[in-house]
Amino acid sequence: MDAFFPFETSLKYKIASNKELAALLGVSTAKLTYYAYYLADSEKYRAFTIKKRSGGDRLIEAPNKGLKDLQKRFADLVEQNYKPRACVFAYVKDKGIVEHATTHVGQRWLLRLDLKDFFHTISIVRVSGVLRRAPYNFAESPANTAARLCTLGRRLPQGSPASPVLSNILCRGLDYKLKEIAATNKCYYTRYADDIFISTNGSAFPSSIAVRSEDGSAELSDTIKKIITEAGFNINLDKTILRKRSERQLVTGVVVNRKLSVPKEYIKSIRAALYAWEQHGLEAAEDYWKRKINKSNRFDGESPQMKLVLRGKVTHVGHVKGYSDGTFLSLVKRLQALDADYHIDEQKVLRTITGEIHIYTEGVTDTKHFMAALRAFQRRGEFVGLNLIFRNSKKTGSSGLKALCENLSETLQRHLTICIFDRDERPIINEMSGSPGSYRDHTNNVFSLIIPIPDFRDPGDLICIEHLYHDAQIYTSDSQGRRLYSKDEFDSLGCHKNNPHLFCRVSKQSLIYDDQVINLHEKRNVALPKNKFADYIYNGAPPFSNIDFSGFRGTFAQIVAIAASYGR
Repeated sequence: MDAFFPFETSLKYKIASNKELAALLGVSTAKLTYYAYYLADSEKYRAFTIKKRSGGDRLIEAPNKGLKDLQKRFADLVEQNYKPRACVFAYVKDKGIVEHATTHVGQRWLLRLDLKDFFHTISIVRVSGVLRRAPYNFAESPANTAARLCTLGRRLPQGSPASPVLSNILCRGLDYKLKEIAATNKCYYTRYADDIFISTNGSAFPSSIAVRSEDGSAELSDTIKKIITEAGFNINLDKTILRKRSERQLVTGVVVNRKLSVPKEYIKSIRAALYAWEQHGLEAAEDYWKRKINKSNRFDGESPQMKLVLRGKVTHVGHVKGYSDGTFLSLVKRLQALDADYHIDEQKVLRTITGEIHIYTEGVTDTKHFMAALRAFQRRGEFVGLNLIFRNSKKTGSSGLKALCENLSETLQRHLTICIFDRDERPIINEMSGSPGSYRDHTNNVFSLIIPIPDFRDPGDLICIEHLYHDAQIYTSDSQGRRLYSKDEFDSLGCHKNNPHLFCRVSKQSLIYDDQVINLHEKRNVALPKNKFADYIYNGAPPFSNIDFSGFRGTFAQIVAIAASYGR
């Protein structure tokens, strides 16, 4: 609990008086009422404008230090009983523009609309009203006092630390209704302050939400308009846009068409500033930059230093594109050559690369085995730091995975990427393993890994993923009498060496047979499909409910070793 709250601050009960409110805020009643009722607005706030990125001016009304402190305390107080909806991203802990943009990556359609004069639309009456309802339950007097404390000219000011949380609370009904209609139409809905986004991967954008015009603008449906106006907000019709995937889709300044990125002109502006610095020196470049390029205003009248702005912009590129991104690292290299005091957090780069490890396998059955094994280890407290993301690929089998591995290594991958191969083909073993280890670095954060041989197998054995289990588990029969079969159980003609009733088509490549093992006497296939075997193990279904996964330990240990190599 914050130190200035003198006692338990649960707001599940009714706050009956200004005295109780003042006590919760850790101030005297006189000070509370002075700031709320007696101090003139001209002494409470200082107003100034800053340039918007989209053009025009944005009015900022900054409270004085004493009022700002009270507003911050009040914001912390009401936030204790406010849980943001998942669709809300502005002014929410551990959320930001990147997390927000991620929701809409790769969608065919993206609608963006803007709530006009967002904070100024929220009146003192609405603030007081929401405080008088559950869970806050203020009596009329303290509700009005708190509303007076947080408003200017009978509406929320942009610049008060209380405005963000109060606006989010007052938008709960709006968010619920818009998210509901979006979900009904198989769309994603998010809100970032006054910016609302709705996206879908459907072939057409639902007309019950909006209809696109030829110029890319959108006409909102009457239902959407009604929801917004009944929530007390106005729509900025000039900023209502519906974009196709073939056009650039921006979500709070982040490009989301295929993956998270920053606009090309943003990168271009950084490169231009770096070039000017490299060619003409910092003093001349900064003078030109302040006169011709930098359009931002500052409250103290001072323009920021160009090198500090460049540091911030380069860091932003890394935050959006990833700290292992090639564009980001090239900008870092140029800036570090010019600015000896600029350093990036190398550990952050390493954490970005290895904190999420992308895994590709030869097929879906391999993925199921690895997922089941990792889950079992982590339940016992082993490999708990491994965050493996198993990715699907259209290319299956060893040759398909090899081609994928080579393609991935042609461009820098945002995360450590490992392609895991069975140890059943000597050409693949020779090409995709290192010397002397089981893995090979293909550059650009891409590795290939041949599954290590477990202790209970002979060192020179050729093995596939099923051989990471003990034989007693591999050849267990299911309730239908089906099981996997080893290649070694059959002779060169496909006849079972011990059971004359069994015959199969011999495969020169496969070490485990899971198809077309025919019982000639019963005239049926008695082989258990590998995928079904993997399902049994993944789901813990009898008789595969007590599996020994120790044979997988070597593979996970190798993944740990690959990740650790980045820290050296």
